Amino acid sequence: MATTIITPLSQDSPILTSALYSLKARTDKTKILVEIVRDPDGEIDKLFSTTLYPHNGVVELSDIGSLIEERFRIKGRLWDMMEIRFDGVSVEFTALYCEYELDPDFDHTQCFLCAAGHSIVHRNSAISLAHWDNGSTEYRVQVVGLDASGNTAMLETIFNRRAASNHVSFSVNEIIRFALNQSDVETGDVLASVSYFAISHGPMQKIFYLLEHPFFLTFGFRNMFNAYEYVDVVGIVNRKTKVDRETAVCSGRAMQYNQTVERTYEMQTGPLTDEQIREVEQLISSRDIQLCASGYDYNVLITDHSIEVDNDDESLSSIKFTFRFVGERPLLISSDMGALMPSRTHIFSHEFTAEFA
Repeated sequence: MATTIITPLSQDSPILTSALYSLKARTDKTKILVEIVRDPDGEIDKLFSTTLYPHNGVVELSDIGSLIEERFRIKGRLWDMMEIRFDGVSVEFTALYCEYELDPDFDHTQCFLCAAGHSIVHRNSAISLAHWDNGSTEYRVQVVGLDASGNTAMLETIFNRRAASNHVSFSVNEIIRFALNQSDVETGDVLASVSYFAISHGPMQKIFYLLEHPFFLTFGFRNMFNAYEYVDVVGIVNRKTKVDRETAVCSGRAMQYNQTVERTYEMQTGPLTDEQIREVEQLISSRDIQLCASGYDYNVLITDHSIEVDNDDESLSSIKFTFRFVGERPLLISSDMGALMPSRTHIFSHEFTAEFA
């Protein structure tokens, strides 16, 4: 009896790594070689190899999804062709990176591979959208706002983007300038202000609400699809600096040595919608996080967090987390940390607030 695979995998559509747990094969041999290969027709990247010993003529390879995810993270891949070999008998399939268990009806061709279907953005925000390639380079942008008379108005245009590493990038300021007729693309002076906009690519769509907050932090991170995206987090930052040192007395004089400085930032978000909670949750659980400030991306680690949400209709949930930069030395961003900790002298910009005017 030759070796045969008992549980064949679907080759019609990509398989989520979160749904790829085990694969069984039947054999009459006392032991067989099992291998997992990424991109068998290209790099031939062998990521796993072991010998299995059958029980009652059956061998089982378990936790396949975790093995594939680890290699995808190293390679920065969202999906790729995979081959699993059992003693010369193989099965090929496309694996789509996904750390979460999704609804059985999830269709990777109908949505962007992002943490949520809605996001809040600001004028200087960046947008990164990953998606399954459908061959088109056209992205429809629909902008909704108010015209000069204060009435709701809408306009749209087509942006041409060629996906790089399975994602496309947009500048919020670029979209605003187009909507307000401040770019080279003529819009007809339809809008006087922008409220929100939607980016569509075939059946895929994501909505972005444009807000103005005096303070927010922008983080870049790898989401549950291993796709890179940005999230603006509005809230209050509490900076904590801890200095540790030891003291020794030599010839009657005290000296300090082994000094270390640890600086952390505690972020208490403002009220969050369900969509924002999904984004911040995936930010906190991400293995690759950057703080985007002063024109640079700084690698950070989230060291502590508190995620507690409820279904109380009378309140909105908030999340608290603590992060630090990866280096041992404290990091000073330009403008004396102005991008991270605004000066207290900027809290009040008018003599009286509107309610007391």
